[in-house]
Amino acid sequence: MNFFTFLEATIKLGIPMVVLSWVIFTRLYGGGELDRKADKKSIGAEVKNMKKSFRKKKDGGTSSYVVEKWMWFGSGFYGLAGLWTFAVIEIADVIRIVFNPSTILASFDNGLVSAVINLAVNQFSNLITAFVWFGYWADDGIIIWLLVAYAGYWIGVELARRDEELPIQDLLSKLKSLWP
Repeated sequence: MNFFTFLEATIKLGIPMVVLSWVIFTRLYGGGELDRKADKKSIGAEVKNMKKSFRKKKDGGTSSYVVEKWMWFGSGFYGLAGLWTFAVIEIADVIRIVFNPSTILASFDNGLVSAVINLAVNQFSNLITAFVWFGYWADDGIIIWLLVAYAGYWIGVELARRDEELPIQDLLSKLKSLWP
């Protein structure tokens, strides 16, 4: 096992999975949609039931945008990793456009129809990449990336289940206290 691969996986995928799963599951536990006393197997079964009811409802059945998108990506560990990957890809695209606005004008060089088609193809490509997220993140050591992501997901779920605060919140409050 390469230490640097492990460190990169932890920073790019493990920590975000902890935070995202904590956010989603804190909302689900707090809203009474999941039982805090349930074990891992029961939580997984309940998430599957939520996904089934999500598919049946036209509006998704939840007021949380992040939870809706998580359900759309498949829910559970895999869906959350796909959602995070899609967000990273889309944010990178926006940053590329912000720092190189000429790409917008260049996309219209072959006409409006071509620009719209290129945009649709790019979005579809980003979506497919997000669904096969492990290929996006791991150049090597795919097992390390999968294990780090999975561990991060369950750490966040467990912190939410135990009604724990994320350690980052303490850090953020300390940083806030430094500013006048």
